[in-house]
Amino acid sequence: MIRTRPHRLPFLLFASFIAIPSCATGPPPGPSPEQIAGQQAKTIVVAPLNIVSSLPPELEGSTKMVKAALVEHLEAHGKTVHVIGFRSGRELWKDSIKEVRSSGGKQSFENAARVYVRRIGEQIEFDVLIVPSIFIQNAKMRSRTVRWDGAEQRMSIEGGGINSKRANLYLGNVGKLNVRAASLFVHVLGRDGNSIHTKRSGLEIVQHLEWRVEQKGGYSGTEEVSQVLVNDTPAIEDIEMVRAGVAAALSPFLSEEVPGPTQKSPEGDPVPIETSDANPS
Repeated sequence: MIRTRPHRLPFLLFASFIAIPSCATGPPPGPSPEQIAGQQAKTIVVAPLNIVSSLPPELEGSTKMVKAALVEHLEAHGKTVHVIGFRSGRELWKDSIKEVRSSGGKQSFENAARVYVRRIGEQIEFDVLIVPSIFIQNAKMRSRTVRWDGAEQRMSIEGGGINSKRANLYLGNVGKLNVRAASLFVHVLGRDGNSIHTKRSGLEIVQHLEWRVEQKGGYSGTEEVSQVLVNDTPAIEDIEMVRAGVAAALSPFLSEEVPGPTQKSPEGDPVPIETSDANPS
């Protein structure tokens, strides 16, 4: 039995008006296949985070925020969302891999995903499955700005009694630093198990910079400044960065702009779902 948490938000309609110059040479391009699939999908199932790859230990305390932001973005687009519980979702993925192996088929994500989609579909009606993963990678920092996977964030500096002007001066002499940063990868699958959309997007830097100042030779001596990268706890805590990363990862399957104000989903443990019209607990 798959355990899911149902989420519903009334569908919000919106319209935008684009002025087309009289000198236009032709009609604007139509929506892409990804956009069409996003528009047509009404019920979306979200698999547990990192069923395919191991979750980095430092991100264990950040999964709830990322999952909530993902569900929030889907609901804001008028989707009915079911979140599969981690234990049942993980076991079902393992069983899907075993089925591919026993059938003699090629052991690949694509083949296992088709079985996974089919098995979920045996218990609940849905249009699209999203398989999300979060991971850590090295990102480049120049001066005080870190850029990775389409995201950009200013490095936080603590300690040492160094003001911002002096910090920027020292950083200018440091050059590039490798900084650990978190990203989100989403794989969107259709009801037939085929891939609709894949994309990765940056979420948040998971380290900050600490200055350490040591005075050598007394008051008339020299000041030695060093910098140390320190892991953040929790690793991910900026909800606005997370929301932006989620929206970017799902685009163009769903637009980054939401139709209207979002509504926080009720908290609670996943509940068994038999059909798409099951009532939330």
